[in-house]
Amino acid sequence: MPTFIYTILDKKGKIKKGKKDSENLNKLKDEIQKEGYYILSIKEWKKLNFLVFNRIREEDLIVAIKELSTFLSSKIPLDEALSGLIIQMKEGKLKNIFMDIQKSIREGVSFSNALKKYSDLFSNMFISMVKVGEETGNLDLVLSRIADFLEKRNAFKNKIKVIMTYPVFMCIVAFFVLIFILSFIVPTITRIFSEISLNLPILTKILIKIANFLRFFWIYSFLFVILLLLLVKNFLKTKKGKMIFENILWKVPFLNDIFLKREIINFSKTLSTLINGGVDIIDSLNIGKEVLNSINIKKEIEKLTEYVSKGGSISSGFSKCKYFPYLFTQLVSAGERSGNLSEMLDKVGDIYQEELSQKSMRFVTFLEPFMILFMGGIIGFIVISVLLPIFQISQSIK
Repeated sequence: MPTFIYTILDKKGKIKKGKKDSENLNKLKDEIQKEGYYILSIKEWKKLNFLVFNRIREEDLIVAIKELSTFLSSKIPLDEALSGLIIQMKEGKLKNIFMDIQKSIREGVSFSNALKKYSDLFSNMFISMVKVGEETGNLDLVLSRIADFLEKRNAFKNKIKVIMTYPVFMCIVAFFVLIFILSFIVPTITRIFSEISLNLPILTKILIKIANFLRFFWIYSFLFVILLLLLVKNFLKTKKGKMIFENILWKVPFLNDIFLKREIINFSKTLSTLINGGVDIIDSLNIGKEVLNSINIKKEIEKLTEYVSKGGSISSGFSKCKYFPYLFTQLVSAGERSGNLSEMLDKVGDIYQEELSQKSMRFVTFLEPFMILFMGGIIGFIVISVLLPIFQISQSIK
């Protein structure tokens, strides 16, 4: 049950603040107003929780959907199926959500509408397909398709994460090793140079200044980097920031192709699942558009949706979109002619998933020697900067 914080005005004109649990915002407003208070502000209170283990894992959600589908396929009513599911679940946030959904259903709310309360967990695709399943009486089959889709998507995401884990780990280790060398090792070695009246080479002077700066201001440098990353992250969440980042990304060779294929995979797989689940083609396009990160491709899909709504074929509509490759449009056209559009879209997603995996592997293969060269260059700079004064001292002794 959600918790709300409110600021109210009593009959004497005094301002009061409080916190209260309620089933929904409107019900709490009615309760407060019936008590004779005037509402100044009221909003849902969300706990700040930085513990990773409190988050709902997608794997747990997939298992729950599969179990619910199994119960329903045995012709068990939805309420009893939810009871059976809840009994088997471990204590936690996901169990509480399903308990709340069951409570809403018992109050006469449809399953699809009960899911809307948790739109951050259940996507528009999920809710739309459940609604179709309720209307057609095939809710068990629809939930099974959703679970399969989420399972395949999660497996692909994990595969990409595994591929990218090594370079990310190496970058983090290299960064901290470099900071350690510059902050603690280099100052110890170069301290002797400052005690000698020697005209140090320019490289050595630069190294000493960098080391001294990091030694005394490393905490401020670290905080500055964190602050800068947070500002960039927040800016990229804005529409302008997303557009600027996307326009830059489209101009970067190799990365732009990875970005495009990832968008096509997400869109084609989602669209395939929606159409296969019985969702109308126009609604499928509108919902499928929401999984895209690219603002430019979203605009293309909006034009495509308008074109299809006026009677145009989906294949000819895609052929007019500049971001969708020839292979994609040809396979969609074949699927539309044969009446197997959902299967063909799923096949397109599989093809580009394999291509994206291969490209990600090539990217990592390219990144590894680049990282070695970069770190070698920095270490080489440090070594040369330290050795040059030593050579000068040895020559002056001779």
